[in-house]
Amino acid sequence: MPKFFDTPIYDLITSKIDETYSNADKYVEIYDIPREQAEVEISFNTSLKDAASLGNKEAREYLINQYSKFLLYFMKKNRIDVDELIDFENIQNNDIIISFEFLMNVMDIGDIIKEYNIIIRVTEEEIRDIIDKESDLIREFLSNQANRFKIMATLVYAREYGQDCVDTIQHHNINEIGILDTNYIYVIKGDKIHLKFLQFKDESVILNIQKKTTQDSPNNYDQHNPVLVAAKRNSSRITVAGYGCTPTHDLYYNERIFNLSKITLEEMRDSYNTIDQLIYTFGCLNQKGRGSHFITGSDMGVGKSTFLLAMLEKVPDEWGIGVLDTQNELQSRKKYPRKNVITLIETETMDIKRCFQIMLKMARDVLYVGEITKPEEVGELINASLRLNSGVGGTLHSLSPYEVVTNLRNLMLRTDMYSDGAIAETDIARGLDTVFHLAKLPNGRIIVEYVVEVEYVEQDHYIDNIEEGTLKQRMMNFLKLAQMGLSKYLYTKAYKYNTIIQYDRDYDIWVPKTMPSEQYFTKIKKYIGEEGIEQFKEYFSEEKNRIDKILEVKKQERSRCKE
Repeated sequence: MPKFFDTPIYDLITSKIDETYSNADKYVEIYDIPREQAEVEISFNTSLKDAASLGNKEAREYLINQYSKFLLYFMKKNRIDVDELIDFENIQNNDIIISFEFLMNVMDIGDIIKEYNIIIRVTEEEIRDIIDKESDLIREFLSNQANRFKIMATLVYAREYGQDCVDTIQHHNINEIGILDTNYIYVIKGDKIHLKFLQFKDESVILNIQKKTTQDSPNNYDQHNPVLVAAKRNSSRITVAGYGCTPTHDLYYNERIFNLSKITLEEMRDSYNTIDQLIYTFGCLNQKGRGSHFITGSDMGVGKSTFLLAMLEKVPDEWGIGVLDTQNELQSRKKYPRKNVITLIETETMDIKRCFQIMLKMARDVLYVGEITKPEEVGELINASLRLNSGVGGTLHSLSPYEVVTNLRNLMLRTDMYSDGAIAETDIARGLDTVFHLAKLPNGRIIVEYVVEVEYVEQDHYIDNIEEGTLKQRMMNFLKLAQMGLSKYLYTKAYKYNTIIQYDRDYDIWVPKTMPSEQYFTKIKKYIGEEGIEQFKEYFSEEKNRIDKILEVKKQERSRCKE
């Protein structure tokens, strides 16, 4: 088995790369460009390496392409056969990190996890078995000499300037990359999967990754800041911990990858079976009516942000949209350039309250928060909904839709705006209209499990005193007062949950439960119109009758099967 890393040739390659990028004459000789251009590219190299370390995929590809050209020159000049360093013919006759890099260049690790049903962990033996099964694809890729140099350049770049053995997968379709120590690397694609075959040379490699990926943070990661949350320039969220705050000075690294796909509601309905036509119709109605909605779910990676982005796409193009985020996770302006979208990033000098004030001054009709984690975000969203009739939206972790008001209330009570739980609940009920709750089925399919309306319950009543009049009139007045008093005594909440649609797991069907309230329709009527509301009501009733009949037949069939 040829050895590539930690060899005299490898050390010579890296030293010559460093020399080339500090010597304009060498650079001109290798890349065959004018000296002036060489000096510009050399000076630009440092910023490119920083950009690549911070998630810029294009910068990374450019550097790898440049290193490929260097390696081609270096190997030819020194008469070194590239196949002597890496075995491109017998692809398994290499260190597992190299063989894995072959695989990563022809397949996405997210697709591998799904296709080969990988759960919990994957060993070297198992990943080599997958490499064998995909060997035809790998050999076709490696048959091109340029791709062989690209692989070698990628390995050099990843080890010297990137994230070592996890550098390539940072741009793959996964949710997270995690590092617990030198030999415990995991990824999250739905579930946590331990990549047992990967490991780092020593802890200095992990520390180097931590430092490079947090270099944009206003605080330095060091003994004085042993825990740090930062963001890459591609919006991935980096969380690092070490020094004195971890046992035996362990080094932890977590990269939350926000590579959100632009999946439309139509695709969720037609391709992914995440929603049905009724949920699609209601979602579009809600957006056109400027309804306030939260996307909830209890699982990580269940698709809350993806669904929120799909809902954002249904906001009419003539409206102004404001997005508040911490890492520009949604990237809504990039995904929907036709939309009038403004995104503000919360920073240490720009708090959430100030961001909201700026948004309102910029005539935003709809306000979104990418992920609600802070009390101030909830308070400002509800405030915007009540004061300005702005449609608001956001994602929230919640066990079920029926805990949303409680969860929001608890957050709001931690702000300066609220000190009374009942008042907070009242404002939530008046400001929030609907909850779309996502869940993941055992087979991995993601669905909208509930669509629930948060309906405001009026607790303040006034009845004219009738001190005169007939006995019957006075008795009726007394009965009304007694009835209202009893109602308030028995039900003290200012809200109730109205389940509009619920997914039936037993029969794999969405069941229309209850028509949205007149309170909801009155709110959206200003933008929808009476005709649009009546059409939806008619469609909802038809669907309810149709699904009820289907369920009745299915239940009868199941009953007969049991007999």
